[in-house]
Amino acid sequence: MKNIITYFIVLQCVVFIYCSVLLSNKNGDSARPIGQNDAGNSSENKLSANKGNGLEKTFQFNGSNIYLEDVLFALKNQNWTEEEKPCLDQTVLWLRALQNFTLWAVWDWDAISSEPQGLLFGSRFHLGNFDECMNAPWHNDRPELRTQYCLADITLHRTDNPIKKRISDPYDPYQSALNVIEHESIFRRPLNQLTWGVCVPAVCHRNSVVRLMGILLAHSHLGTAGLKANVAVPDQCQKAGEDREYDIQFYAFMVLFSFLAAITLVCTFLNRKGSYLKTPFTKAWDLQENARDILTVKTDGLEILYGIRFLNMCLIVICHQIGMSNGGPTSDGYLIDKKASSVLGLLFLHEDLAVDTFFVLSGLLTALNIRRLKVNINLLLLFLRRYIRLVVAYALVIFYVSAVYPYTGSGPLWNRAVAQDTMQCRKNWWLSLLMLGNYVDTDNMCLVVSWYIPCDFHFFVVTVSMYFLYRRFPVASQLLFGAMTVAAVVTPGIINYMYNLPPLQMFTYDFLSNPRGPKQFHLTYIKSHTRYAAYLVGFFTGCIFEKYSKDTTKRISQKWAVIGACLGFTMMMVAETTGPPFLWRGYTALESAVYAAFNRPTWACGCAIFILSCVFGYVPLVNSFLSWYPWVPLSRLSYGLYVVHSIIILRNVFVARNAPHNDSFVSITTCLGVIVTGSFVAFVIFLLAEAPLNNLITVALKSRVKMPQRVSKPTLEGQANTKFKREANDGYLNDNLPPIVHIDSSKM
Repeated sequence: MKNIITYFIVLQCVVFIYCSVLLSNKNGDSARPIGQNDAGNSSENKLSANKGNGLEKTFQFNGSNIYLEDVLFALKNQNWTEEEKPCLDQTVLWLRALQNFTLWAVWDWDAISSEPQGLLFGSRFHLGNFDECMNAPWHNDRPELRTQYCLADITLHRTDNPIKKRISDPYDPYQSALNVIEHESIFRRPLNQLTWGVCVPAVCHRNSVVRLMGILLAHSHLGTAGLKANVAVPDQCQKAGEDREYDIQFYAFMVLFSFLAAITLVCTFLNRKGSYLKTPFTKAWDLQENARDILTVKTDGLEILYGIRFLNMCLIVICHQIGMSNGGPTSDGYLIDKKASSVLGLLFLHEDLAVDTFFVLSGLLTALNIRRLKVNINLLLLFLRRYIRLVVAYALVIFYVSAVYPYTGSGPLWNRAVAQDTMQCRKNWWLSLLMLGNYVDTDNMCLVVSWYIPCDFHFFVVTVSMYFLYRRFPVASQLLFGAMTVAAVVTPGIINYMYNLPPLQMFTYDFLSNPRGPKQFHLTYIKSHTRYAAYLVGFFTGCIFEKYSKDTTKRISQKWAVIGACLGFTMMMVAETTGPPFLWRGYTALESAVYAAFNRPTWACGCAIFILSCVFGYVPLVNSFLSWYPWVPLSRLSYGLYVVHSIIILRNVFVARNAPHNDSFVSITTCLGVIVTGSFVAFVIFLLAEAPLNNLITVALKSRVKMPQRVSKPTLEGQANTKFKREANDGYLNDNLPPIVHIDSSKM
């Protein structure tokens, strides 16, 4: 009996061990999350019970349910207005369907970035999946399930009010992450600001979206720190199935472009048929002759300007591509900020000096032309011709941005692109065409980069007027030139000192993300009276070249040419690299004013010394490279490239669906693409509008030019007629003045 009892107890122990250990291990091998065994069994029971009866299948995941229930609870406890009730009802229905894993609800939720990711690494834009939100398969058949895509701008603030102290290492791994979030890098990239894209029901207003975004943010990892969030939805949400309708301006541009193309082809055909069909009008629009003008090169000692002009334009495109892309979505802002203090970063932060190179070229060529002018000419006609030179391509691009640009892209940020450029151009196009865009309503300037164009026109008018005064009153005008030069140099410094501005407008994140925002941009960066010094340096350089270029005894040896070129380049690099360190070191108001006054004239003087060294001497490799023939046609397209390149870059930035990684090879290929595309567009503009209209202006004005009594002297009328006959084939090279210098005055 005892043995039987003993065997029974042993058997019960074995059964107990088997049930408690072996079966539990077997269940553990099923890879079912902890706490979900019962839920899984319950789901299996429901599935088997509902199998084949057409009832809705329910999946229960306790962890997800807790999150969604919290979101639902927070939503229902908001103070919703009667106007917002449809949004609340549809959102609750959406989240309930999401708990049941219904396709339409999961689809919409899948299009959202559930939490901001990469914020500490400098990723500001969290855009989700825009196309998934806007292109659900049932949007046309199920209007009640239609969604919209909204962008919310969020600023995070600490609520613990810590004692602010200087941090030696902003990325100490054991400090609070709140210190990093409120830290601003050298590149001035704030980490407490983010833009979050969300896919919500189409019935929701922007105020309702603000509520929803605040709740989602509170339930994210950023909400655990108790951060206070200011949420705003500044832009109109984009609704699925609502395409932008073509307006009258779009059709007007298409009609204009078609007319220009048709008239160019017809005139070219008539010019080829025979002399009896040729008229001044058909010759002005001749496609082949205008295209041939681009390829013409003249040897007058200034061939290096071809290369300088186009390569400088390429430098501007590269810097704008890097800057505008970094001002938009990027996934690795932290790495970009680290590069800001590198050698390349120093060059980029003050790259606006490249524009002063164009001012030098423009002033130089203006001096050459007016000093070689041997006839008395009406100044108003000179100014009119210069205006036409600048305004034709500019006006066509403004029309394109106002009429066609909104229809050329889409994306989560596209409405902002339209608001940033199209709306301003539609509002202030007339200010731009009057060359007043850099002085009047600059907060709404059409095309930010276009500030250069009115500056160039203002410089031309003032400088040519002073030179004609110099011809009549030499002594007094010399004093005027001297006073104007001193004023041009010291004015930026005085304004900087009065308004306590930084030494220069650097291309940091705050400027790149909102170029119209900084006060310095409006006070000193775009104003003609603060950028005049470089143009005057170029004008004096042109006077020096004109005076000594015909005297062969005034040439310099190769050794001194090399020394001069190196000296000029060194001066340019000093001006370029001494500005950015102001970002991370302290400075006084006087120091800021002195640098603001002299950095651009220093760059311009270095550029002038470099040019004079190359034209009065010979610098091995440099002269031959800058005089390379392919630069000739490309330099003639530089102005058109300047006008259109920013549109191409911004279009590529604002159609982005996600934040890209900054890769050097991708940046290079993108820059090359912008240069090639922009040059092609500039070529089309030149053939269809620029060259023909300038030819017509020449024909219209030649009869109004006062001709001298002596036939032996060159006249503007005769030169304009010679140009029109294509004997010298100078076409586009002739500026407002006689075509002795066969390089178009820089208009960048």
